[in-house]
Amino acid sequence: MVERLADIEALSLRCQSEQSRAYIAESIQCYRAGAYRATIVSTWIAVVFDLIDKVRELALSGDGSAKELEKKYEKYINQVGRGNLEVIKNALDFERNILEACHDKLGFFDSQQLVDLKRLREDRNRCAHPSFQQVGVPYEPSAEQARLHVRNAIVHVLSAPPVQGKAALTELKTIIGSQYFPTETSKAVKQLRSSSFQNANPALIRNLVDNLIFGFLTKGDPLFYKKQVFAALNAASEMYPDEVENRLRKQIPKVIQTIEDRYFVGAVALVARTTFGWVVLGDAEKEQIVKFIMEGEEKDVLRGLPTLSKIGDLTSTVQERIDSLEFADFATVIQYPELHELTKEKALTYVEEAKSWATANEVFDQVLLPLFETLTTEDIRRIIRMPTEHNADLPGAGGYELFVERVRASNLIDDNELDTLLKENEAGYLASDAEPVEIDF
Repeated sequence: MVERLADIEALSLRCQSEQSRAYIAESIQCYRAGAYRATIVSTWIAVVFDLIDKVRELALSGDGSAKELEKKYEKYINQVGRGNLEVIKNALDFERNILEACHDKLGFFDSQQLVDLKRLREDRNRCAHPSFQQVGVPYEPSAEQARLHVRNAIVHVLSAPPVQGKAALTELKTIIGSQYFPTETSKAVKQLRSSSFQNANPALIRNLVDNLIFGFLTKGDPLFYKKQVFAALNAASEMYPDEVENRLRKQIPKVIQTIEDRYFVGAVALVARTTFGWVVLGDAEKEQIVKFIMEGEEKDVLRGLPTLSKIGDLTSTVQERIDSLEFADFATVIQYPELHELTKEKALTYVEEAKSWATANEVFDQVLLPLFETLTTEDIRRIIRMPTEHNADLPGAGGYELFVERVRASNLIDDNELDTLLKENEAGYLASDAEPVEIDF
């Protein structure tokens, strides 16, 4: 998401909870009053309290690292409350290190966000501790500096859902890995919008994309070769198009270049089934996929042709592989309606070259009749003329008779024209006005 200049009060509406909005309200009031040192100090306080609230909520869900942090915090607070002044140093250390703890153990924000928040902490110290400055020269932050800290606090911390980082990633992988997660993108979007991914920070988006890609291709991973991964990636692309495309642009080419040959078909499936899969590839990776289509084993390639054929740059390659297939493999791809337009010409050639009833019956049964809905009126005329124009042995074959019946029922061609064509091309016995053959018993 591209951040635009916006009023900080409008930014505050993005805070996830009422507490977060209350935490930052004092900072905004100070900013409006021109008290920029107070703005930065209050913003730091808002960040610390919000992080502690998130740690507590995450601890309630059972996260071990969050429980450990919460236990340490409660211990210090209880001791300070009992008047144990010696523990104050430990409590201050806890506050001083809370950013690193939430980054390293809980993954609440990424490394770049951590840098921004560390700058807030440093400026807070410069504002709150006169001893950090030269005598008589208090630190004077600018309005822009104060406003930037408020913005970073809201965007990086206060607007984030209670469950982010590692816990959210674990939750999302469990949701997507379930057999009940939808395989349709629109339904997957609904599922993800009702999860912690609804207001995901950039770190969570990147981590989820990485886990989906590499989990799908890693044997033993709960996401290994699961169709739900395609729906999840496409749903993520719909929700956060820029972030997901950028991550795919980094990871998908790397996968194509480094994956073992035995799992290459899985990488090709990711490219074919994800929204940005093909466009993020470079020329070298695209050439590898073209080579896979042309030279890969039939058991891996044929089932992927329907999806690959939808990629405009690969349509001609898919057509070339189809044209190279032997009859048995060709009959296999006929089962995919998406390929009927690409298979029709080769199917008509098989009919044209049929030189026996047995061959004709096999071709009509396995190749031509399955794609009948794709045939045009001109295709039908061409087939009926084949006995005279190409010496195809169609008349007398049962499959040819079934074909003529389908033509007559389809109304693709006028009955009178059909009868005329049949009579002119050695199949007058199939005309509607043909005399029935009498058989003596």
